Order: sequence, then C-alpha cells, then structure tokens
Amino acid sequence: MPPAPGAEPVDRNGAERVHRVRRGVVRGQGVGEELRIRSRCREAARSSLGRSARRSIERARDDGAGHSRWEGLRSYFVIFNPLASRGRAAKSRATIEASFAAGGADYRLVPTEYRGHAVELAQDAVRDGWSAIVAVGGDGIVHEVVNGLMCAAGNGVTVPVGIVPVGSGNDFVKMLGVPPHRPGEAVRRILTAEPRPVDVGKVVRHCTGGGPDGAWYFTNGVGVGFDAQVATHARAIKRLRGAAIYAWALLKALRELRSPRIDVFVDGVQISDRALILTTVSNGPCHGGNFWLCPGAEVDDGALDILIATGRSLPRVLRLLPRVMVGKHLGQWGVELHRGRSVVVRSTERLPIHADGEFVADWVTELEIEIVPGRLTVLA
Repeated sequence: MPPAPGAEPVDRNGAERVHRVRRGVVRGQGVGEELRIRSRCREAARSSLGRSARRSIERARDDGAGHSRWEGLRSYFVIFNPLASRGRAAKSRATIEASFAAGGADYRLVPTEYRGHAVELAQDAVRDGWSAIVAVGGDGIVHEVVNGLMCAAGNGVTVPVGIVPVGSGNDFVKMLGVPPHRPGEAVRRILTAEPRPVDVGKVVRHCTGGGPDGAWYFTNGVGVGFDAQVATHARAIKRLRGAAIYAWALLKALRELRSPRIDVFVDGVQISDRALILTTVSNGPCHGGNFWLCPGAEVDDGALDILIATGRSLPRVLRLLPRVMVGKHLGQWGVELHRGRSVVVRSTERLPIHADGEFVADWVTELEIEIVPGRLTVLA
C-alpha cells in the first residue's frame, strides 16, 4: 500500500513558503483514518497558506490613508441569473432587493442575458469601483462571476464576492455555510460577513473542442468521464428542478456507461494509466447536489483532491452509488483519493467534461490544473 499522505514545506520560485500536501492515496484505509490524515494536512496548510492569504487581505484593505477598504462594505453589485433553478430563481428578486434596502446598502441588481454575461459584468463592476460583487443563482453563475473576478484581480486577491444560492445544486456554498434557497437570510449574512480567503482551481492548459480560450478557473471541481456525462444530461433537462434533475441525469448516464483509458499525474507522479469510470479534480467535497465525491476536501487547505475510480460493470456502479451519496465510498475496490497542487489528465479519447457542474466544452483530451491558494475572497 502506498504511504499515507503527509505534508512537507516547499518553496516555489522564491515565493511565500507554503505547505504542499504530498501525493497521497486512500484505498484500504477507513474513513476515520482518512479524516485524521486530512486534519493533519489541513492544519499544516493553514499554518502557512492562511497567514499568506491574510497578509494579502490586510495589504488590500489599506487604501494608503489608513482606511479599511473592506470594513463596512456599502456598495454591492448584484449579478442575478433569473433562469437559475429552471426559472424559479426569478421569484426571489423582490426578496433580495428588499433585503439589501432594509440593510441600508447601496446596490445595483443586473440580470444576466446570455451565457458568459456574468464574467463581463463582474469585470466591469470591479473597474467601476463597486466594493463587493454578489452572485445570485446556482453554481453556474458563481463559476462565471469568479472567473471575471480572478481575471480582474491579476496576481492579487479578488474583490469580495457574496453568494445568494438559489440554483439547482448549490455545491460550492455547502463549504461556506450559506443557506440555500433562503435569499433574505443569505443577503443579511453578506451584509455582515467578514471577508474570508479561499482557494480556487485554475485550468492553465487544455485541449478541448468548443471550450474557452486560454486559462480559466473553477470553485468546486472539474470532472471528466461519468460525472461529466451526468452534468451534460442535467443541462438538457428542462422540466425538473433541484435534486430531481441530477437523479434523472444519473439514470440517463448509466445507460451510456464507459470507461476510457486515462493517464493522470499528480505533482508530476503518474497515478493512473488504466481504464477509469470517474476522474474528478476537486476543490470542494460535494458535486451534483448530493454526491460527496471528495468528502474530506476543504476550500482553504491549499490542495486539490483527485478522485479516480477504476472502470467497472453496471452492477458494481449501482452498488457504489449509494455510498458516494453519503461519502462512504473511500476504501472501496478501485476507488482512490489523491491530493496535490498540480494535476495533468490525458486521454487518446475525447472525453466529456464539466466545471462546477456546468458544460464548458464539447470534449477534452488533456487538462493541466493547479491550485491557486487564498486568492478568492468570499463574504460568508
């Protein structure tokens, strides 16, 4: 059995010393042991990454005149996706505006009009000097807003982003403690929240069909294979809402079960050159609304969690799925959890792909991904 994951300090290009979680694997270990390992790794990462991110935030707070940029945020640019949750999100607009007004906040709410619009709106809002951005919708709108904020921030920390989760999955906010489908409470939380630094994933290089140009970011995870098939089917389902969308999409994906050969490298070390049914690179623990693929993942530990599952028959998949829904699949046959700071995924086949549960390309044959620690600032 490979060694259990540990932590060691490394320096990269003379930058701030950080802790890198060593390439680790959980196969036969029990979940309790896995969580103890995760706790040790998280504390090691936070001891350095947390300090680094906090120092960046303190520098960004100081406007040069001794005033705090983020204390008492009063202007909020609200990017609102009325089509989230199959249009149900539109009903929350009145509650959201009333909550901002009741809090005495200066705000402007702008609905998105097309795919990618939130990226543009977020970048424009930063240039126009809004002190915080708020994303209203599901994981898709959060994905777009964060991409806009990361691009606007350059190499620094982002303008703070708040999230009002009224989408179908709302996976990213599960780690932030933000209540889903309670827009008034979410707004009140945003108005009183302290900025918190979290990590994001960055796809630095990719070979895709119909995908975005250049590098792009994700908050929760990127998947190729089975979970991407589920996300693709979910996108086409129009009549259902919430968890029912993913349940129906799951059934449709099971009818197309395949296990392509995929090469996976973590921190330069190859961990797979075999047929895989699932390959997920994760920043957060939950995907698809109710699937806890990486149950020990943390959004502020400076590491990516990489889950791979060896190809298997349909009956074996059906036996595994209930465990995945409660995060008890680690240690099952062919299921491996690795951790690291950089990941490369390659295949000779064209694979389906999703990012944060959203369609991002028709297919992919290669991805190069790295963690960007502490650069995204959230209000939670």
